[in-house]
Amino acid sequence: MQAEGVSYVVTIYNKARYLEGVIAALRNQQGQFERQYILVDDGSSDGSGELARRLVAGLPGAELISQQNSGPSVAVNRGIAHARLSFTQIVDGDDILAPYASRLLLRAAAESGCGAIYGHNGYYSADAAPAFPPEPAQVPVRVLDDALYTVIRIGHAGGSTHLLDTAALKRAGGADERVFIQDQSLAQRMALVTRVGFIDPVVAMGPRDEPGRIMKFPAQLQHDQSLSALLTLKDHSELPARFRRLVQKQVTGRAWKYAARHGGASYLSRYFRLFLAARVPGVRLDEATLFSTLDAFRRSSGVRLMPSIAAGNAARATSGAAPARQSAARSDP
Repeated sequence: MQAEGVSYVVTIYNKARYLEGVIAALRNQQGQFERQYILVDDGSSDGSGELARRLVAGLPGAELISQQNSGPSVAVNRGIAHARLSFTQIVDGDDILAPYASRLLLRAAAESGCGAIYGHNGYYSADAAPAFPPEPAQVPVRVLDDALYTVIRIGHAGGSTHLLDTAALKRAGGADERVFIQDQSLAQRMALVTRVGFIDPVVAMGPRDEPGRIMKFPAQLQHDQSLSALLTLKDHSELPARFRRLVQKQVTGRAWKYAARHGGASYLSRYFRLFLAARVPGVRLDEATLFSTLDAFRRSSGVRLMPSIAAGNAARATSGAAPARQSAARSDP
C-alpha cells in the first residue's frame, strides 16, 4: 500500500533552459502532503541531466534516473516504476505547475473518488514567468459516465495537468510503449481501470514558442492519437461495437484530411475511399486496413516509431505492402 502523497515524474529531454523554473514550481507546491521527485533524463545532449542533478541536490525524496534516449513513453514508465506514493503526477520537462496544482487535484480526487483527475493547461512566454489566477475556492468535478469512449472521442491527452492514482496507474500498465507519445495511451488506459474526472482551472503552463515541443509536430500527434486508439481496440476485443465504429471513423477521417492537406491526396485516393467506406452503415473495416491508415502520416513526415511498431512496419514492406517512412525513437522532436 502506497503512502499518502504525490510522486512527481518529470521527463526531460534537452530542456536545460526551462529546468530551473520547472523544479522551482515543484519545490513551491502548496499543501500538506508527502512528496517524491523522480526525474528521468532521456538521453539529453544539452546538459539537462547534470543541471537537474544540481537543482534537486538536497531536495528530500528526489532522485535522477538517466537512460539512453528511448522516447517519452519509455521515460514515463521508467519513472512510474519508482513511484511509491498514493498519487502520481507526470510533468513535462518544460511545464510549470501552478503553486496550488497538486493540492487542487488532490482535493478533487478525494471529493469525487476519481483515480484520474485532469485540469487544464495554458501557455507562457519563455521570457516571462507564468501568471496563474488565484486558486479557486470551489472546484466542481465533471465525472465521465463513459470514460473510455469519451477520451477516445475527444482525443484527450493529459499533458502535465493530471493526477493519477498510482495503484491504478500501475495496474493499467502505465503508458503504451508501442506509442511514441504517452499522453493518449495513458488517458485511455486509465479510463479502463478507474473513474475519470475533469476540473476547469488551469493547473500547468508550457512555453508557447518552444520549437521542440511535441505539439509543434501535428503529424506525430495525429499518428499517435490514431495508433493509441487502434491499439486499445486491438487489445480489448471485448469492447462494444460502438467503439470500433468510433475508431474506424476517426482514423480514416484523420488520415484522409492529413493526406489531402499535406500529401496532395485526391478524391480518387485510397484514403478518401476508406473515409467514405467507414461511414457506410454496416461496413466493418478489418484491423489491417485500419492500421494502414497510419501510412498517411509516416510517408511524408518522418514520424517517430517505437521499435515494435517499426519492426512490424518493416515486415509489411518485406511482404510487399507499401513501406512507410520511419525513424528511430527519440524524445521531443
